[in-house]
Amino acid sequence: MFTPTRRTVLQLGGVAVASALLMDIARPLTATASLRPLGVGAPEIEALRARWVEALTGRSVITGSPATFAAAIARQDRGTDALLAKVSPTATRYFSDQDWSIGATEIAKSNSMRMNYSGIQNMAVSWATPGSKHEGSDVVLQAALRGLAHMHERVYNPDTEWWGNWWSWNIGAAQPLANTMALLHDELDQAEIDAYCASIDHFLPNRDPRMQLHPTGPQASDGANRVDICQAIIVRAIAQPDPELLRTAVAALSDTWQYITAGNGFFRDGSFVQHSTIGYTGTYGLVLLGGLAKLFALLAGTGFDVTDPSRANVNGFVESSFAPLMFRGQMMDAVRGRAVARYAERSITNGNDLIEHTLRLAQSADAETAARWRGLCRQWIESNSAANITATTSIVRLSLVTELLSSDAQAVADPTGPRLFPAMDRLVHRAADGSWALAVAMCSNRIAWHEGTGAENFEGVKTSQGMTYLYLRGDEDHFDDEFWSTSDLAAPPGTTVDLTPLPRNPEGEWGERTPDNEWTGGVTFEDTALAAMHLVAPGGTGLVARKMWVTLPDAYIALGADISTRSDGEVRTIIEHRNLGTSARRLLVDGTAVTARQTVEGARWAHLEGVGGYVLLDGPADLVAGIKEREGTWRRNSTNAAAGTDVLQRRWYGTLSLSHGVGAEASGGYAYAVHPGADADATAAAARDRRFQVIRNDGVAQAVQLSTHVTAAAFWAAGSAGALTSDRAACVIARITPGMTRMSVSDPTQSGATLVIDVAGSRATRVKGDDADRVRLARRGDGIRLTIDTTGTAGTTLEFSLHR
Repeated sequence: MFTPTRRTVLQLGGVAVASALLMDIARPLTATASLRPLGVGAPEIEALRARWVEALTGRSVITGSPATFAAAIARQDRGTDALLAKVSPTATRYFSDQDWSIGATEIAKSNSMRMNYSGIQNMAVSWATPGSKHEGSDVVLQAALRGLAHMHERVYNPDTEWWGNWWSWNIGAAQPLANTMALLHDELDQAEIDAYCASIDHFLPNRDPRMQLHPTGPQASDGANRVDICQAIIVRAIAQPDPELLRTAVAALSDTWQYITAGNGFFRDGSFVQHSTIGYTGTYGLVLLGGLAKLFALLAGTGFDVTDPSRANVNGFVESSFAPLMFRGQMMDAVRGRAVARYAERSITNGNDLIEHTLRLAQSADAETAARWRGLCRQWIESNSAANITATTSIVRLSLVTELLSSDAQAVADPTGPRLFPAMDRLVHRAADGSWALAVAMCSNRIAWHEGTGAENFEGVKTSQGMTYLYLRGDEDHFDDEFWSTSDLAAPPGTTVDLTPLPRNPEGEWGERTPDNEWTGGVTFEDTALAAMHLVAPGGTGLVARKMWVTLPDAYIALGADISTRSDGEVRTIIEHRNLGTSARRLLVDGTAVTARQTVEGARWAHLEGVGGYVLLDGPADLVAGIKEREGTWRRNSTNAAAGTDVLQRRWYGTLSLSHGVGAEASGGYAYAVHPGADADATAAAARDRRFQVIRNDGVAQAVQLSTHVTAAAFWAAGSAGALTSDRAACVIARITPGMTRMSVSDPTQSGATLVIDVAGSRATRVKGDDADRVRLARRGDGIRLTIDTTGTAGTTLEFSLHR
């Protein structure tokens, strides 16, 4: 038994709290873990604790340059002032705005529970930060100590059965509790530390860092969740200390950087998946990367260091998984999951996270790699006019960025061209001049339409059914500038949609269901790529379509076919739905200005000022076009009641769409090209020149002749498109010339063993290239037949050339 330290009177944010009140709400705690002697290695574990406190506070870098961090410390102090003013302990809260008995759902309540610990940690950080007005403050210290005691007494203890979100108990509360024990270690009795550690252990199944809570019973943790749990346990083991548990938690990390073929984690194609069905590089992936970067730094050079040689995989993730998804400092929304519904977490927020994690990892990388990564980080910071990475309360982040920007590191441009992520149904393409980038978000029988919960992103179900995210140089703020509070979530750009109203999360929460589609996949070829998706729309409307995109150095093409629905709703394809900011811009259709929404019959092209040009490739069509101001709040897609979420936002939008009819009459297809950055004259010229030729667009194949020699085709069934014939589903791009044919091929079903492609008119007799050993060539009629082994390729591209 022990009684926490008490003070007579605390002056908290101007509110006097008598010691009698504190004693009334905090009965003595029972120490359920025995005192462990430090034993061998104690000085090293204490050194680890000091390192972790450094990571939390940046105290040594502040001491070296206090003026550099004064503004960040002041921001941190204001946050602590606000927390002190909200200390108001009752049986169901410590802070007045985090009552775990109040909330729309059990998940929301458990989130409030863990937020109390987050606030306590923030106070402890201020108390331990040199230069803070709260440094060494007895008021802040006692508020934090009483908070720990109160939370243990009232909710987070071995007598509590967890509720709501398991994450709040295994990670959301455990991490800040462990961090606070490390920060306030010398102010806590061993019995207090043992009791708090026992609480963390109580919610960790079998006291095993490889496990987590789950509604159906304990289960193995993986991916970002494993790293988060290990971090909590590592810090908890350091604070107690418990060397055996520390070693167990460190060993449990290794699984998280192994390449996987299913489930949660990193795939060899660069994809990162969490919750089994969500492409989540931009949030959960960042959590994993950031956690490892911190833990590697913490353990480096000690007897607890990570010695698994496969740890080298982590360095590869930076450039294969994360960097391709950054555009001028922003993490692309296509891989941020339900975070797009969070008012306080924009794409620049997650971009800043990647910059910090990359700079941390660069400290232990070889010189060449470190220079390249630091150059990328410099470019990401300096190329974005909305960059705000220095406006942080994180001293460590600020120190990393300050050092970088004051160094002679040269900015490194992002690689141009395409990156396909077959395991998470994403295509990213950067223009040859770096002025724009496109992300295409798709879904499949592996990847869900979206991830929503009862609390957030419940209206975002259409964000992975072919949504196109166009990023433009000079318009970096597009998606962060209230796009997610004001855009039409029922009809995102690039999608084909049934406008029948849908309920919240029509396909369940947490990405639990995936569409039963034929396949989604693609192929890359030099500076060109193709992606295609058999769309099975959410919500039981019966909408289906076949959609294909081809990306080029200066444009992208979109095709649709086989469109139908079983509902009574209207079916549309949204060519563009662009956030124009706080003022309207000029929209032209065939050279005539369009303002209010209208249908322009027989349209051939359109141009949106500051964005680019749009050319209809299958002849004149009835184009629905308009400029309109839209309004909305963050609360429409989130139950978060934080400041700012209820503010009515207004933004102007330029929208272009094609109507395919209503109900049973809905049918047909579409074909258009987008020329980002083109002016009106260039767009009109592109419509006249007809640079791209659609050679097939139906349920058998979708194919475009990109130039005299290059064809891109998605085969849905056995059939032909131009000079190419396939025996089954396939994605193919080929450059066919008299002397040589270069080809890229993939099995988008990820299930076939062989693929047979005929190339008409070819006289080739030999196959060369990295994947030549997978290809058998035989003469057939006036051409050749290629039998291609696609076993184990998982939808990735096979490249080879054919020679005479």
